Amino acid sequence: MANYDYDLFVIGGGSGGVRAARRAAQLGKRVAIAEEYRYGGTCVIRGCVPKKLMVYASQYSEHFEDAAGFGWNVGTREFSW
Repeated sequence: MANYDYDLFVIGGGSGGVRAARRAAQLGKRVAIAEEYRYGGTCVIRGCVPKKLMVYASQYSEHFEDAAGFGWNVGTREFSW
């Protein structure tokens, strides 16, 4: 059998590539990842995750109103960019 530096070479550091690399490393494999810019991929860096954070943040005002029904006193609610 040929002798290589790595057991797994992952092309792309998106969610799937990072997960595959981590899992292989947990199993004791020697792993390398090739990524052009930043790990995480489009969904994590520019898409799904940032969008979800903005949606959650947009609902804070409603959650503060609901909290009063559970005995919380949140005081003055104010938002400023």
